[in-house]
Amino acid sequence: MKIRLEGTRQECEQAAPRLAEVFDVVSVSDPYPNRGRSLLVRVYVEVSLGAERDVDHDQAPTRSRVTIHRTGRELPAP
Repeated sequence: MKIRLEGTRQECEQAAPRLAEVFDVVSVSDPYPNRGRSLLVRVYVEVSLGAERDVDHDQAPTRSRVTIHRTGRELPAP
């Protein structure tokens, strides 16, 4: 499976290793600059699902409270 990350170079560098917590990461591309005057980059991550992770489906998932900011507007917490 291929996943495209889009964000700042630093965001993509931080996000790619986090995917390894959920997926078996096969490869990570170099960052490609977006077109035009954008300061964002694209990084392509190839992953395989691998073995199933041991998850207790009877226990409610715990979510940390976060605030997500995008294009100057605050979005509601998930």
